[in-house]
Amino acid sequence: MQKQPITLKKSLDILELFAKMGISLSVREISSHVNLPVSTVYRYVSTLAQRDFIEYDHSDRKYRLGMNLIRLGYVAKRQLEIHRVAYPIMEPLAHETGETVLLTVRKGIRAIVAEVVDSGRAGIKLAMNPGDTLPLCSCALTRPLIAYLSQEEINSILRTSPPKRFTEHTITDVEAIKNELRRIRRQGYAYSDQEVTSGARGIGAPVWDYSGTVIASLNLSGSLHNFPKSKIHNFLKLLLKATKQCSLKMGFKQ
Repeated sequence: MQKQPITLKKSLDILELFAKMGISLSVREISSHVNLPVSTVYRYVSTLAQRDFIEYDHSDRKYRLGMNLIRLGYVAKRQLEIHRVAYPIMEPLAHETGETVLLTVRKGIRAIVAEVVDSGRAGIKLAMNPGDTLPLCSCALTRPLIAYLSQEEINSILRTSPPKRFTEHTITDVEAIKNELRRIRRQGYAYSDQEVTSGARGIGAPVWDYSGTVIASLNLSGSLHNFPKSKIHNFLKLLLKATKQCSLKMGFKQ
């Protein structure tokens, strides 16, 4: 049997070190734990950082796990409780509405698409797959994840991850986004029209856990033709019923 390449083994040793210690690590700290010279560790972490498996934090000059590993983790999403709870609720919602249902969760300053259930109906194909990421301020897919944070946290996220324009309809003005977040808090759901994908609109609402924290956003998205404004009221009732089911199953008490 062919021996595992040393470079791969050492790279995996480094990644497992982050998982075991659960903290940011400097090159010297990594060196002491994996028994490699500092110069060699620099080469390994540089390669891992280039592939987004780890990332460098200039504030403390240390490395932490990167977005690529986070994406890989969400490929194994069924192992996470929110996915096990949400999926059986998402399927009938997609069937009843004929639209695509998406589940997003927050990871740092990004929103990650954790689950997608396609109704199978012909129409516009949403360019969103499990593991894809978006800025938290992007649209109805993501805004419920930050709408209920403190204003200080919201300001920090908007400074660190400025609004990105996806289409001509994307809201990129910071004050306008803050108004959208206030609207979500008032009405309990988000609405967006062609902000990420031209020709598509959607609504999203928060999923809460036992501690009263928003842990996910459940969303309905579809083409302008299949998702006309006349259907929003009915779709919203179905979506809010689904998010209530998810929240109750996660221990949320109204």
